[in-house]
Amino acid sequence: MPNRIGKVNRSRSQRLGDVDMAQPMTGASTANAQRRLCVDGEFAKAHQALDPTAIDHRLAGHPLLTLEAIADLADRLPRTSILCDTADQPLIVASGPARGSVAHPGDVIRHLDTRRSWLTLLNIEQQPPYRELMDACLDDVAAMVERRPGDMRRRAGFIFVSSPLSVTPAHFDLEHSLLLQISGQKQVTVGRFATQETRHGERERYWSGSLGRVKDLPIAIATHDLVPGRGVYLPPICPHWVHNGDEVSVSMTLTYFTRDSERELFVEAFNARLRQLHLHPRPPGSSQAVDGAKASAMRLWGMRHRLLRRQQPSSHG
Repeated sequence: MPNRIGKVNRSRSQRLGDVDMAQPMTGASTANAQRRLCVDGEFAKAHQALDPTAIDHRLAGHPLLTLEAIADLADRLPRTSILCDTADQPLIVASGPARGSVAHPGDVIRHLDTRRSWLTLLNIEQQPPYRELMDACLDDVAAMVERRPGDMRRRAGFIFVSSPLSVTPAHFDLEHSLLLQISGQKQVTVGRFATQETRHGERERYWSGSLGRVKDLPIAIATHDLVPGRGVYLPPICPHWVHNGDEVSVSMTLTYFTRDSERELFVEAFNARLRQLHLHPRPPGSSQAVDGAKASAMRLWGMRHRLLRRQQPSSHG
């Protein structure tokens, strides 16, 4: 079984998956040494079971992920791709910060030791070098978890930078997530909802505007101590919260949907629209046939709106 508790003592060479150069390199060991994410069959089992699990990676010290490089990236991204909030947060917060609330995010990042803030850089794949890095990492994962070619979709990348002793409130995400620690340290606590009714209610609240911020603190089930070279896989709808160590922290999260989780996303989006009409739709999983019809309707609706946007005249001359 994959280790689900982050408190594991390993040497640095074990954490980063270094290869013993005194031993002859086989084809398999060469391929493993080239991987940025150290995923294997045990990870694939945890992924299929939707179990949070610890992972190792080789991204610590990557030139695109230094604090200065990230500060420069923040200044290049659109303002709407930056979230900034105070470092001193309770674990339960009703809503997150507005996008684009800080005029010079790079300056905040360069002075996180005194600015008492945390920032999220959204969709870093907008910049080609970061897209290449994201794809290289997720290709490693796809090779282990895809049941059919193209099963992994809607890839996205995010970078989190935060002041010492920052707190990230309890929340969940709809995507599969790989939270990878680059520098500094943090504790990631993974929880579970007390009942299936609570879980279902929180999923409905997501579409009503909570965007994953939970109403009550879930039951803690594991704590992962993340250091550079260490990370954790978080399945969809997995509540978690974060306490930083006493240094500035840098981490990167890579997210994606699978064919199944995308289908569930479409069903939930369709149900949210029905609730706006004061209807009471069946939850996902109640009927495969009904879920299929809902997912197909949302795909067609999305295609229609993409086509309409393409037909609109450009406002840039």
